[in-house]
Amino acid sequence: MESSTESINRKKIGVANISLYAALFIVFIKLFASLISGSIGVLSELFHSSTDLIATIATILSIRYSTKPPDSDHHYGHDKIESFSALFQVVILVFMCAYLIYESIDRIIHPIDIHLNVFVFLAILICIFIDYHRSKALMKVAKETKSQALEADALHFSSDIYSSLVVLAGMIFTSFKISNLADPISAIVVSIIIIYTTLSLSKKAIGSLLDRVPDGIEADIRKRISDIKGIEGIRTLRIRGSSTKTFVDMVIQIGRTKSFSMTHELMDTAEKSIKEIADNIDVVIHSEPVETSSETLNEKIRMIVNDSGFKCHDIFSHRIDKDIFSELHVEIENTNDLIKAHDVISDLEDKILEKIPIVKKVKIHLDEPSEILFDTIDITEMSSDLIANIHKILSAEDKIEDYGDIRVMNSAGKIRVSLNCSFKSEYTFDEVHDVVTILESRIYLHIKEIYPNLSNVIIHAEPK
Repeated sequence: MESSTESINRKKIGVANISLYAALFIVFIKLFASLISGSIGVLSELFHSSTDLIATIATILSIRYSTKPPDSDHHYGHDKIESFSALFQVVILVFMCAYLIYESIDRIIHPIDIHLNVFVFLAILICIFIDYHRSKALMKVAKETKSQALEADALHFSSDIYSSLVVLAGMIFTSFKISNLADPISAIVVSIIIIYTTLSLSKKAIGSLLDRVPDGIEADIRKRISDIKGIEGIRTLRIRGSSTKTFVDMVIQIGRTKSFSMTHELMDTAEKSIKEIADNIDVVIHSEPVETSSETLNEKIRMIVNDSGFKCHDIFSHRIDKDIFSELHVEIENTNDLIKAHDVISDLEDKILEKIPIVKKVKIHLDEPSEILFDTIDITEMSSDLIANIHKILSAEDKIEDYGDIRVMNSAGKIRVSLNCSFKSEYTFDEVHDVVTILESRIYLHIKEIYPNLSNVIIHAEPK
C-alpha cells in the first residue's frame, strides 16, 4: 500500500513533469513568433519562458532529490534543496530582466521596424491560456505539499500571464501606429513585473535556508506549554524550518519530585500539543528536574538523601519554638561497620543542614537496604516459646479485638516476626498507630532478652 509521503511525492513530480511539457511548447511558439516579428516585447517573452523551462527542469531535479528520506549524512532530510532551486530560478530571472531592460533602452534610443501578424498575436494568446491553467494547477499542489520549488514554478507561469498581457498591449499599440515606443516600454514593464514577483519567493527561500522560525509558532508553543499543569517552564526552545517540515528542539522544566513515569507522561502531553499546531512538526523534548516552590520540607530532605545515593523513609519534621528538628530513617549498606556508617550519616546530616538552613538539627536512624531479597526460612513451628511470649503480651492489651497469623522467619541469622491485629472500627488511625507502635516496641524489647538475634517486629493492623 502506498504511504501518504509517497503519494505526496508522486503528486509533486507528476505536476512538475506536465509543467515541463507546457514550458517546452510555449518556448517553441514564442521562438517562432519572435523570429517572425522582430519584437523586443515578444523576445522578452521568449526569454521569460526560456527561464521557465530551465526553472522547471531545476524544479523536477530538486523535487526528486528533496523527497529522498533522511540518511546518515542528512539527518534532517533533503528538503532544503527546494529552497536552493527556488533561489536559482530567482537569479536566472533577475539576470534575464537586466538584459531585457538594457535591450529595451537601446531600442528606445535606436528604434527598428517590427512585423506583427495574426500568428504572433495568436501565439501570445495561446501562451496566456496555457500559463493560466498551469499556474493554477501548480499552486494547488504547492499548497497541498508545501513545496517551495513548485510554488516558484507556479510563480513563473503566473508572471508569464501578466507579462504576456503587457506585451500584447504593446503589440496592439505598435500595430495601430499609436506609438513606436510601445514595444520596448512593454518589455521594460514585463521585466519590472518579473523582478517584483520574485522578491517574496526569494525572501521565503532565504528564510528557509537560514532556518527562519515560522510566524507565530514560538508564541503558540510557549502558550501551549504554559497551559500544561505539571510543567514548570521552558529552559530552551529552538525551532528551525525547512520547506515542508518544522523541527522543534526544547528543554522543559519539571518538578524534581515527580516520578519518572509522570515526567514521561508530561513530555508526551507536551509533544502531542505541539504537533497539533501544524502538520509535519518534528518534536524532540528533554526534561530537566527543578526545585519548585510547592515542595514540602520533607520532600526537600528526601531529594538531598536520594541525590546522595541513598533511600530514606519515615521522615518527620517538628517545629520547636522557632527551630525545626527533622528525623528520618536512611538505608545504607555495610551497617555492621559502625565507623564507616557514622561517617556517611554525618556527611548526610551536614549536607541537609547546609542546603536547608531553616532546619537546625537532623537525626538519622540507620536501616539496612529495603530492596534486599533475603534467603529466608520459616521457623514458626520451631518457635513455640517465642510465640508464647507474644501471646502473653498481646492478651494483656484490651484494645486488641483479635490477633493471629504469627510468623517467625530466619533471614541470614536474623529473626523477624510478623503478625496481624484487629481493632474496633471506631478507633481513629492515630489511636491504632500509637497502640501498634507501643506493641511492636514491647514485643521487641521483651523477646530481645531471650532471642538476641531478633531483628524486627511488624504488626499489620486492620479493622474488626
